[in-house]
Amino acid sequence: MAARRWMATAALALAAVSAGTPAARAQDAALPAAPDTTAATASSATPELVDRIMVVVDEEAILQSDLEREIALYHLEARNMGAPDDKDEATVRAEVLDRLIESKLIIAAARREEIEIGEESVEREVQANIDQLVRYYGSQARLEAELADNAMTLDDYRRRSASQLRDQHYMRAVVNRFIRPGIEVREEEVEAYYAAHRDEVPAAPDTLALSDILVAVQPSPEVQRDLQVRLGAVMQELGRGDAFGAVADRHTAGPGAGSGGRIGLVRPGELFSRALEEAVFSLQEGETSQPVVTERGLHVVHVDKVGEEGREISQIFFPIEVTEDDVARARAEAEAAHARLAAGEPFAKVAAEVSVDPGSATRGGELGTFALDDLSPTIREHLADAAAGAITPPFLTPAGFYIFLVRERTAGASAGFEELRDQVRQAVESQKLQEALAVYVEGLRARFAVDRKD
Repeated sequence: MAARRWMATAALALAAVSAGTPAARAQDAALPAAPDTTAATASSATPELVDRIMVVVDEEAILQSDLEREIALYHLEARNMGAPDDKDEATVRAEVLDRLIESKLIIAAARREEIEIGEESVEREVQANIDQLVRYYGSQARLEAELADNAMTLDDYRRRSASQLRDQHYMRAVVNRFIRPGIEVREEEVEAYYAAHRDEVPAAPDTLALSDILVAVQPSPEVQRDLQVRLGAVMQELGRGDAFGAVADRHTAGPGAGSGGRIGLVRPGELFSRALEEAVFSLQEGETSQPVVTERGLHVVHVDKVGEEGREISQIFFPIEVTEDDVARARAEAEAAHARLAAGEPFAKVAAEVSVDPGSATRGGELGTFALDDLSPTIREHLADAAAGAITPPFLTPAGFYIFLVRERTAGASAGFEELRDQVRQAVESQKLQEALAVYVEGLRARFAVDRKD
């Protein structure tokens, strides 16, 4: 609900402390080439500075290239999120450098306590971030062009994203181990916080009864035929009794390639796809799924072990790369469906003939009733001002091109204290965590050497 945004400030501030720390070491810096004495005699050109150390935190260096890369990513992510990007460059530079120092301090404390971060989960999150950006820009080529405009390659972004996510894992581990146990939220503090912010409480979101038409972005027929051939070979080898890991080594791409397709431990709610999650958690130990199609590609999943925390899995994966031609083809199909609606054809008829949404196509597109704030940001943006009876133009989401019909719209009402009690308690806790974290970081500055070179 909208009240979540009302109490998000403290939580966002806490998360911001952990944003953006490259994992580069000083020895990885690009160094100037050795001087050519012959050329030096013939020319008086000034040597060019390739890189330099800005700060050393507990023997970990922050390079100028690290800072420049983080500043570029700061601006890129601000544009992607639609956030204001109007700070002067000196302020941005100072804030980003300070966050880099704080992250290095927290990592130093975590490593001193022998806190370890699982690289497999970091790699999965990195790929999820890249997949989301590919969907946002419409194709990998467009994403790479946007990164190039910010002096980065996709590999640069992958390394930076992995480093940032790793730092955030360290941050959560440190907060959970050293800070959260000392935080206590009393009932009178919750009531006082609500009383102080009562006027800021927004109304509950509107609810909308929706119907939809979904046109998926699908690979070309040639790519689909190739996938079928490759999948057929996999199923044949598994069917004759070949070990899953051996088949994965021969065929899989992406995460798990070269290691028998091993992904590692996954817990409920961690997988990006509901279809994939349902497949994994319906299997018993030693079982293999039927092929599962997701927005990333084609998966065949094997459950290696079932434990109390979750399931250890391996997979055979064939990525499906979306091209600009694939997007254009789906857009044309969605626009043709929208033109039929504009010409007066019943929404239910067009949905039944065109939509691939498995939850609504067989019901003439009827989805159900939803609170506006419970919808994804992209869908919420297109429905924010849509009145009852309105039909949206087609718009692109990770699932494909959507067209929505707003059948009914009911205005929301303001929530009371009892409804918001849990959210208010979380806001108070986040505020206390933020304050305690600031004190903790100051203590780290005294424990670990911070040598600024600027």
